[in-house]
Amino acid sequence: MKKTPNGIALVISLLALTACGRSTEITPAAPNEAPDPTGGLAPPLLAPGENTAPSGPPSYEVSIATAAADHNQALERCKTQPEAVRTQCEQEANAAFAELEKSFEPLRGNQQ
Repeated sequence: MKKTPNGIALVISLLALTACGRSTEITPAAPNEAPDPTGGLAPPLLAPGENTAPSGPPSYEVSIATAAADHNQALERCKTQPEAVRTQCEQEANAAFAELEKSFEPLRGNQQ
């Protein structure tokens, strides 16, 4: 087993003692200064009220993208099914997606 030289042990001890002597206490604001309303934290990225739920239905693009993602997940689950039911599973997933696609048509923008 190798012994550490006395100089290294001394430096490590001094660093440890120096770190223990530092104060991590937060000093209160001076009486004539206004207290920081954020408590020293950065302001939030979103202003209050910006992250509320939308009042209307999602856009066509969001709806179709969500349906496509769900369709892809359904097809992935179909791949794990036994071969005897896999084709039926895929047909049902495709039919459900086609039906959803038709239901999103009213959400499309300018249809002229």
